[in-house]
Amino acid sequence: MNFNRVFLVGAGLSLSVLLAGVVNAGVVVVDYTVDLGGKNTEPLNGLAARATWDIDGTTLTITLENTSTGIPKGFEASDQLVVSLGFNLPEGNSISSGDSALIGPGSIGLGDWSDRGPGDSVGEEWLWTNEFGGDIMEAWRQILSTSNGQNGGDHMTFDGKLNGDVDGPFGGIAADPPFISIPSNRRAVSDSIVFSLTLASTLTFDELSSVANGAIVEFGSDMQYLGAPAPGALGLLAMAGILGRRRRR
Repeated sequence: MNFNRVFLVGAGLSLSVLLAGVVNAGVVVVDYTVDLGGKNTEPLNGLAARATWDIDGTTLTITLENTSTGIPKGFEASDQLVVSLGFNLPEGNSISSGDSALIGPGSIGLGDWSDRGPGDSVGEEWLWTNEFGGDIMEAWRQILSTSNGQNGGDHMTFDGKLNGDVDGPFGGIAADPPFISIPSNRRAVSDSIVFSLTLASTLTFDELSSVANGAIVEFGSDMQYLGAPAPGALGLLAMAGILGRRRRR
């Protein structure tokens, strides 16, 4: 029998579940809701993001979503966008190639991308690097971003251009629906992009969980950075309740 562990973190919730009959090596879902700083000094007001991390061999698929239910006071159109994801693969591992950046299932293009839909590429506006990010993201080696402003030397766009220009923060991810309209001459996606990466080596489930829960998400141009909440006892109690309800069915 094949097993797959799914790890979810969000709003103080930490769950680890064994699911039977699933063949993937591992899936981790993380909600990023913790204020890590940035230009914004207002309450988050529901600002949030989610990433689903799926490892299968050396293929890492990351579905990055804007799950915001509100935005801080004073935000502009570009500030509401998820524009970067930073993470640290284990020492000795790295991104070998950025295979694709596609509009996610049920998502749409906005503004200048209004003619794009699920499965269409937005790879010209997203880059990846194994170096390190700009500003607060200097502690994260692997960066996916709409912004050229990474401090780590060379980068590659998802459409295969070395040091190709991207238009960050536009090209980022808005909520569904966006809180502020995207100008017709600018680009965005509502509300998810699926990134496919080839790694130098695969990850164990525990490594994948560590990478996902240690990641950082950027909104706008340094406007707000969010991380994952620390696992808490509330999650263990919630898990016990879920399993208890399943047994009684």
